Amino acid sequence: MALDTIDKVLEAEKQADSAEKDAAVEADRIVAKAEDDAIGLRNDLSKKAKSEADTAINDARKKADELIKKAEEEAEQTVSDLRRETASKEEKAIKLILDELTA
Repeated sequence: MALDTIDKVLEAEKQADSAEKDAAVEADRIVAKAEDDAIGLRNDLSKKAKSEADTAINDARKKADELIKKAEEEAEQTVSDLRRETASKEEKAIKLILDELTA
């Protein structure tokens, strides 16, 4: 009976050692998976952040291009208005000079 008890204790210790080793292997597997998942998540977040940054940069460039185009159009309109005004004043000045010369 004592030998039977000793055999059962030894078997229980063997099973406990095996369970401990299995648990260590499973823990290592879980940690490795968590590390892989963390790397994947970090990469996904990096890609998302880069994509958002690229979108913001492109939006800013588009807005800047629109503002530049609007400023160029306004400048062209101002130049056109000034040329028209200058031409009108030039005609009046020529007429005034001719009137003075013929008077």
